[in-house]
Order: sequence, then structure tokens, then C-alpha cells
Amino acid sequence: MKQKLIAAAIICFFNSSNAVAVDLIGIYRDALAQDPAFAAARFENVAAQERLPQAQAANKWSAGLAAGINFADSQRSGLSTSSTTTPSYTLSLLQPLYNPVNDRNISQSELSITSANAKLADARQDLMVRVSQAYFDVLLAQDNTALSAAQKQAFSEQLAQAKRNFEVGTSTIVDTYEAQARFDLAVAREIADQNDLEIKRRALQSIIGKLPDNLSILQPDVKLTQPLPANMEAWVKTAEDGNFTVAQLRTTFAIAAQEVEKQKLGESATVNASASLGGSYAAKSSLPPGAGRWGNSVGVGVNLNMPLYTGGGMQSRVREALANKDRTEQDLERARRSAAQGARQSYLGVTNGIAQVNALQAALTSNKASLDSTLLGKEVGVRTNVDVLNAQQQLFQARRDLQAARYTTVMSQLRLKSAVGSLKEEDLAEVNRMLVAK
Repeated sequence: MKQKLIAAAIICFFNSSNAVAVDLIGIYRDALAQDPAFAAARFENVAAQERLPQAQAANKWSAGLAAGINFADSQRSGLSTSSTTTPSYTLSLLQPLYNPVNDRNISQSELSITSANAKLADARQDLMVRVSQAYFDVLLAQDNTALSAAQKQAFSEQLAQAKRNFEVGTSTIVDTYEAQARFDLAVAREIADQNDLEIKRRALQSIIGKLPDNLSILQPDVKLTQPLPANMEAWVKTAEDGNFTVAQLRTTFAIAAQEVEKQKLGESATVNASASLGGSYAAKSSLPPGAGRWGNSVGVGVNLNMPLYTGGGMQSRVREALANKDRTEQDLERARRSAAQGARQSYLGVTNGIAQVNALQAALTSNKASLDSTLLGKEVGVRTNVDVLNAQQQLFQARRDLQAARYTTVMSQLRLKSAVGSLKEEDLAEVNRMLVAK
């Protein structure tokens, strides 16, 4: 009976807390407000929105005012000294009438905003994935720490029993040495798992700005679902079209193509309408105070500006733009292939992960039965203490592998949706429903 109680202790977790459990959605919303990487992406997007009004301003009228005052003093040999004070001002207006480069700049700015919005959406998806990965890393580290503590306790019981049996002469010193070795390894494993748990908690803290406490855990009997549609190539096709990194580079390629056309317009004529109002006041110190006069001028015109030769600079800039266009085209193709590979990998991670979870669940059941039979065999003398230790070791390893496979499969589901650009908070909420307060 005592041996059966030990076996029951092996397969139980002793995690309890009176604090209110925090779930994945709560952690994600903390990250939205506290994660520096996502905050930087938001501000980058705000800055990118200003490119369009800046480009549009180049086609609008502008005004400028210049004012100054000049002093002059002159003296000739044998003649009186004269000094002149000349204040002046000029008010000028300029309205572009025709400038094709400005039009290209506006079009490129609109595309850059589209790219910036895709980049922000990608940053939001990346935050969801990072938060989920950090969350489940903590859960797995907690599971491993609890398992290592239970394993140490089980091996401690086996060590104590081996010592008692050796003292009464029913077993050899070999059993004691074997139990001691397993116990020492369990102690080392527990220390490593505790260290890993602290690292994983600090990693989550770097995202949400505070140490996580009492996280909701994955339900032991959670049912993992296959991807829909159940066709890997359909997901790959969607990733090649909908992935946000692909969307960014597709827009970047369009901007580069327009840059080629803009540089070809570098020697095009531009037409501006202009108007100016100016005046200057001249007064001499030799005249009575207030003597002098203002001279005013008004000008209105239309100006044509056409560069005739730029020393080959325009042709060089066109070649540079063409090379950049070719480069962005290759970047786009690389992003498509990377998105396709990510979709394939995540799809297989889900489908094979579910199969692995099912296999490990069966293995866990088999290992429990094996441990029970080994304990019974030891009681009747057909199994040794080493056999019990081996069965315990296999049971603990099966549980570790099962927990890791569950978390990996859930993350593959999220990464698959991220690869195709469809990951949303609703998907996190769906995963959140798999959790339960411990």
C-alpha cells in the first residue's frame, strides 16, 4: 500500500495559491500597454502618417517675408560725412503650377503609409506570438519544477527504503548506490528547473513590465483541433498573399518602382506662379529728421525652370533607383518564400503535434501501468529497486514530454495564423478558453 501511495505522489502536481489567477488575455493587454517594442512600432506608425501631408505641402502655395535694415557711412577728403539708413522688406508668394516630381512624392507617401500600417499590424501579431510563447514558457517551467520536486521526493523515498533494506539484509549496497545516484540527479534537475523558471518569469516581465504571478494553466484534458482548411498548400498560398511582411515589401517594391520614374523626371520642366511685394526706405542723417522716402515694388509672374544638363547626375540616380528596385524585388521574393516556409512548418507543427500529444498520452498511461506493475513485482520479489527507479524515471519523462508537446502545438496554431496574417485577439481568446485557474 505504501508503494502505491508513492506512485500516486509521482503523478500529482502540488500547485496551489489563494491569489487570483491571471490569464493569457490579461497578460496580452498588459503587454499592449507596456511592451517597449510594440510602443516603438506605434510611434513609428504615427511618424509615418506625417509623410503624406509633407509631400502634399510641396504642391500648395507658400509665403515668405524678409526684412532688414542697412547702415552706410561715407566720407570723402575735404567733404562732409554722409550716412544712410535703409530699411527694407519683401513679401513673396509662390504657387507651383506644374511639378511632376511632387506628384510622385505624394504617391510614394501614400504607399509608405500603407506599408507602415502593415508593419504595425505585423508588430501586433508579433506581440501576440511573443506574449503567448513567454506565457507558455513559464507554464512549462512551472510544470517541470513541480515534476522535479515530485521526482526528488519519490527518489528520496526509494533511497530511504533501500537503506532500510540494506540494513536488514534484504538488499545489496548496489540498490542504495543506485537510489542515491538517482536522488542526486533529481536534486540537480530541480535546481536547474527552478533556475529556468526564474529566467522564464523574467522574460515575461520584460514584455509586461511586471513579474507574472499565479498564471492560469492549460487544462489537462484540453482538446487540440486540426487546422481548417486541412490543406497545407492552401495555407501556404494564403501566406504568400496575406503575410504582413510580404505586404510591407510588396509596397516597398511599388515605392521603388515609382522612384525610378521620379528620377527620370529629374530634368523635367517645372512651372511656378509667383508674386512679390517689396519696399525700402532711404534716409540721410544730414537731412532733417523724418526726411527720406519709401520705394515700393510689386511683381507678379510665371516662371519656367528647365535643367539642361546636370553633369550626368540624373542618369546616375536613375541607375541607382533601378538597382534598388531590383533589390526590393528580390527581398519580396525572399519574404514570400519565408512566409510559405513558415506556414508549412507551423501547419506540420499543428498536425504532427496533435499526433504526438495523443501518442504521449498513451505513453503516459502505459508508464503509469508499468510503474504500478513494477511496484507490485517488487513486493512479490520479481522486480528490483532499480526497476522501480527506472519506471519512475520513464513516467516523469513522459509527463515532461507531454506537457512540452501540448504547449508547442498550441504555439504552432498561433504561428500558423500569424504566418498568413490572420492572427487576432479573438484567436488568443480561443486559446484563453483552454486555460483554467489553478
